[in-house]
Amino acid sequence: MTPSILITAALVLGAPAPKEAPKEAPKLEGDWIVESFEGPKEGPPGAITFRFTDSKISVMEGKREKPEDALYTVDLKAKPATIDIRPERGQKDGVVTGIIEINGDTMKLCFARESGKRPTEFKGDAANGVMLIKLKRVKSEK
Repeated sequence: MTPSILITAALVLGAPAPKEAPKEAPKLEGDWIVESFEGPKEGPPGAITFRFTDSKISVMEGKREKPEDALYTVDLKAKPATIDIRPERGQKDGVVTGIIEINGDTMKLCFARESGKRPTEFKGDAANGVMLIKLKRVKSEK
């Protein structure tokens, strides 16, 4: 073997393995339909849809003529990921703090509306006003 082949082989074999491509952040934007509630509020699954844009949530309920809108910010790098929701109606300075988890086409959204304390686990608790909402992404028809 020639020295150049040996050097090339040593460089290839000694090179670090390629790094894994960074995971793409879960996509929040789109329509999500409620599958279930846990906690202080009960409602029929499938009757409520959440529409997420880059900074706004519109909650559409079958009985209402207009959606309820709120601005939101999210930190998907936090463990667990956090979400802060600012309803456009009611208290203008009110912030609902929660946690969020997106796994493919499913989402869990958990928050404590009354206490203002951010939950630490995905569990509804009626006694403490903690609501867990499980949602499923609405597939766009092509």
